[in-house]
Amino acid sequence: MQTITPEELQALLQQGEPSNRKAAKRRSRLLTGVAVQPYDLQATLTLTPRQRAILRQWADQFVHSLRYALIPALRMTLELRLNHEGLIPLSELASQWKGTAFVFPVTAFGRFRGDLYLALSINLALVAIDRLLGGPGILPSVAIQRPLSRLEVNLLFRFAERIVRSFLNTMTGENSHSIQLQNLLASEEQLAMLTDKVAVYSLCYDFQVGQETGFLWLALFADALKGLEQQMKRHSPPDLKRLRQHPAFALAVPLRVILSSGRILVRELKDLKVGDVIVLDGLKGEPVRLVLGERTLCKVRPGTRNGHWAVQILPFKPAQRGEQEDGATQS
Repeated sequence: MQTITPEELQALLQQGEPSNRKAAKRRSRLLTGVAVQPYDLQATLTLTPRQRAILRQWADQFVHSLRYALIPALRMTLELRLNHEGLIPLSELASQWKGTAFVFPVTAFGRFRGDLYLALSINLALVAIDRLLGGPGILPSVAIQRPLSRLEVNLLFRFAERIVRSFLNTMTGENSHSIQLQNLLASEEQLAMLTDKVAVYSLCYDFQVGQETGFLWLALFADALKGLEQQMKRHSPPDLKRLRQHPAFALAVPLRVILSSGRILVRELKDLKVGDVIVLDGLKGEPVRLVLGERTLCKVRPGTRNGHWAVQILPFKPAQRGEQEDGATQS
C-alpha cells in the first residue's frame, strides 16, 4: 500500500477547487423566466360505499340545517338543493371558481378535524352583504367591480362562518366547534395558486337567496374524511368513578363571577374621575354568571359566608320566550 508523507498530504489540502465547482458555488439561486412545476399529487383518496352513503346522508341533512341557520340572519327566502357530489382534483375545482365565487380556506378542530374549502357565488355573497347591512338584499343592475370594504369583508366572513358551523353541526351533532377561516380568495390570481391535483370531496349545491341563484361548494380534504364511520357511532358513557381518580381532577381551576356589563362613550372614559358612578345593564337582585375561562357554567346568587364573598349555585331553568329569569335577592 502506498503511503503519503505529511508534506504531500499538506500539499493536497492546499490545492484549489476545480473551476466547475467554483462556478457552481458562484451560481445565483434566484432564477428568472423559469416555470415552476406544480405539485402533482394525484387522486389517491378512496371512499367505501358506506362512507359515501354517510356523506350523502349528511349532504341531504345540511340542506335543512342551513335554511334554519340563515333565515333568522337574512330574513329572506332561501332554497338549497344538492346538485352533485364526488371526488374531484382541487385544481379542476379552482378553475370553476375563477371569476365566479369567493373562496374561504377553513381549518376545523374538535371531533371533525381537518381542512376544507367553502366557496360561494359572488352574486349570492353580495346579496347577503347587502341584506346584513340593512338593505333589501337585491343585487344592483351593474355588478360591483370595486374591492370589498373592510366592513363588507368582515360581514362576509361571519356569513361564511355561519355556513361552516351549520355544516359541522350536521356532521357531528354538536353545536360548539372551533374553526378558523384563514383568508378570502377572491381574485383570479389568488385562485390560480390552487394548482395541486390532490383529490377533494366536493359537495355542490344550487343556492337561491331571494331572487338571486348561484352555487355553494364545500370541498373536504382527505384528513377531514378520516374516521367517517366513527362519527356515526355512539360513544359509550365514560366511567365516572375511574375519571375522578385521574390526576387532572386534583388541579385547581380559576373561576370568575361576572356581576354585569355596561358601556360608556370614549369621551366619558377620558373624563372619568374618583366618585363617578357607572350604571350597568344588570338589575339589582338578578342572578349573575359563573365563568370558567370564556365559558359560562351556570347562574349563581351572590352573597357572603364567614366574612368572605360567596355564590350559591342556582338550578338550571331554560328561559321561555317573553319570560324573564327570576331574580335572586342578595343574602
